[in-house]
Amino acid sequence: MRRHRLPLTVALLASAFTAPAMAAVPFINASCPGGLDVHADEGGPVYVQGRETTLKRFNDRYFEARDASSGTTLSISTGDDGTPQVSYTGRGGANGICQVSNNGTPATAVEGGRHHREDRDDDAALPREVTCESTDQRQVSCDMDTRGNVEIVRQLSRTRCEQGSNWGLSRHSVWVNGGCRATFRNTSRVSYTAPSGDDALEACNVRKGAQGRVVTQVPVGSDYKELIIDYPEGRFLCMMRNDGRVQSVTPIRRRGG
Repeated sequence: MRRHRLPLTVALLASAFTAPAMAAVPFINASCPGGLDVHADEGGPVYVQGRETTLKRFNDRYFEARDASSGTTLSISTGDDGTPQVSYTGRGGANGICQVSNNGTPATAVEGGRHHREDRDDDAALPREVTCESTDQRQVSCDMDTRGNVEIVRQLSRTRCEQGSNWGLSRHSVWVNGGCRATFRNTSRVSYTAPSGDDALEACNVRKGAQGRVVTQVPVGSDYKELIIDYPEGRFLCMMRNDGRVQSVTPIRRRGG
């Protein structure tokens, strides 16, 4: 009997080690600076440019995925509401935010805290109601303040506009395709602006229960701000909602690790 126990024990340990590594990876479609496309099926694996990465699990809500070909390491975390956030580091000190798509449509990538598209961080200057029309079944994006709740107020096409199918939201715009034509309105009464600078750091410090130093802080989509903070025990990712609430503080790298 002893000759059979060891292989069985090794197999069980191997299964226990590898299975959790992909257990909590969320479904992801994302666009990273430099034209890197990221995809993950629910539960994994994670792909960069169609190549399967090496996945490392830190806890149920934080993973790192390494693509040896491009030298890219993805940091994948999940907020309390299940929303995934993806950032990356690459060769030559490259780093930034990978914009997770909204309903499967790639959003604009962010690099080094600056957007690749024109600098339009002042959402208040964007219209809160727009008419957006898809002609010849093509996809069209229309600039709009998409913070908060956006709804269709007038259906203009015979084709029924269904969110996630032929219309959706990006950071500063609404998109339509497949013949959807409609007027969209931001129906939120209040648009929040996330705390910045010392106020944002202090909120993360209170949640963490320690004093840290900000490495970077950049917006993620239209609802979050991401802060990378050095604490005495290591580097942490602090996700903050635009209403000032800290969503999570997750370890990225421990000192001496």
